[in-house]
Amino acid sequence: MNAHSNTEPSASDLAHFSKAITEKGAARSASQTEPRSEYSPDVDLNVRGFVRLLQCEICNRILQQPLTLPCGEILCRSCLPSAHDRRNISYPNLQNRRKGFVCPFQSCKGQEHAVADCNPNITLANILIAVDTTLSASVSTSSDMRPLADVDGDRTGLSGHFLLGSSSDLLEAYGLAQQGLLPFDSNSPSQVDGERLFNKAKLLDQRILANFLPSIRLELDCQVCYGLLRLPITTSCGHTFCEGCLKQVRDHSNLCPFCRRSLSPYQTTTEEKSSRRLKILLWNLFPEDVAVRDEQAIEDAQNEIHSVPIFACAMTFPRVPMFLHIFEPRYRLMLRKVINNGSRSFGMVSHRRGPIPSTDGDFDAPFTRYGTMLYVTNLQMFPDGRSLVETIGTYRFKIVSYTWQDGYPMAKIERVEDITYADEENMEAMERMLDVTPGDTITLASLSHLSTKELHQQGLEFVNSMRNSSTGWFADRVLDTYGQPPQDPAIFPFWVATLLPVHEREKYLVLVSTSVRERLKLVTVWIRSMQQRSWLTTGERGGSCIVS
Repeated sequence: MNAHSNTEPSASDLAHFSKAITEKGAARSASQTEPRSEYSPDVDLNVRGFVRLLQCEICNRILQQPLTLPCGEILCRSCLPSAHDRRNISYPNLQNRRKGFVCPFQSCKGQEHAVADCNPNITLANILIAVDTTLSASVSTSSDMRPLADVDGDRTGLSGHFLLGSSSDLLEAYGLAQQGLLPFDSNSPSQVDGERLFNKAKLLDQRILANFLPSIRLELDCQVCYGLLRLPITTSCGHTFCEGCLKQVRDHSNLCPFCRRSLSPYQTTTEEKSSRRLKILLWNLFPEDVAVRDEQAIEDAQNEIHSVPIFACAMTFPRVPMFLHIFEPRYRLMLRKVINNGSRSFGMVSHRRGPIPSTDGDFDAPFTRYGTMLYVTNLQMFPDGRSLVETIGTYRFKIVSYTWQDGYPMAKIERVEDITYADEENMEAMERMLDVTPGDTITLASLSHLSTKELHQQGLEFVNSMRNSSTGWFADRVLDTYGQPPQDPAIFPFWVATLLPVHEREKYLVLVSTSVRERLKLVTVWIRSMQQRSWLTTGERGGSCIVS
């Protein structure tokens, strides 16, 4: 779990939502370690700021079926703009991404979003239900109800909208927002018609606050760690988890921990919708619990062992098998440790040959900075200590720092993720609009006019032609081991890089690239170069390593 304590919303977020919902925000004493079991209604709450968190900025009403846009803004499902067909986009080739719309929020400056990236926020929807249930019950049982016209003179067109009067500012503001009569950007309900309806920033009715705070709190537990959400992230299926918990889950699975729907293995958590409103709700409604949660997370992070064993051997890639024959004592020890501790995982990097790649920066180790995490799928151990190991690449990583232990490196790593689908689509659309005239020299720029789908298709056609010509790299026995050419454009370059006899310096560019389109272009450059040569008759393949 992340150690940084940035649960507190940014200054811009707080300014956007009337600077603060609560004036209190005092953190719990460091000596306290357990969250409160009961929530006392003693919070000085800014009514307008709280109601704004429940409002849609487009229609000014209380959110109905809230959708989170890729930019982090939230609106009602019915307020989503009309969609149009998107152009010059072929990856990912999903039907629900072919429709797009222009973002209606000024902060997005007219950016186009895919309809598929607009996802429900189930936690926020449940909070809205809890608040509405409590406030509706309070309205129906109140004896202080009177028409709005009786509160502050004649209001043409507003008669029939009942408010509680000055004794409960929350019910007044919420009632106006339900009817769409409280502009999102107004600082007080008095700005509806320029006259004051009630005093600003009064204390909420204690009974009402005591009723809905526990209901909200129940919705703010992470379903992975069962603690208060910390740095909440909402996935494409609408469920919300701690950022750290979601990252840990995705190290081992591409399924939502709650509903088990598939999550893209090549989408970063930065693409998952940052739940800005949930962060502000957490910080302002439960500041003491948030402070305790942060302290616990920092303490847990300090106690956790983040180092992983590193095997310096050969270039490996995600989703591609790797076969090892291990008999050197230090790596036999490493293998025994990862099997005994249950992780069955270790990092694989290649030996450095030649100058340090620019991608590695000032990393001056005798091995590369970027590598692939391998998971042991099958292990055969012999009496003399040797082992035949079958592994599969799971994800890429970057080494942050390392030390030596028992003769092999132990490293602190960061997971390397691909850019978002939206960024991939924008890259493709922009490149295909460029006026590029293909020439005799094969470069990445000369391939910009091709769609991502065409780049992938050309790669598949190359593999098929090589199979028909009985080239050794793609012989049946090789494909029996490494599988058929992947139909997923994100994985295809890794598969090709494993089998083609290309210099490791070139393969390393594929490993570190975080763009599917960029990887496909790199592979296409190799293919075009090979097609222009006459030596494409036989080949040697890599992919296995003997450690002596």
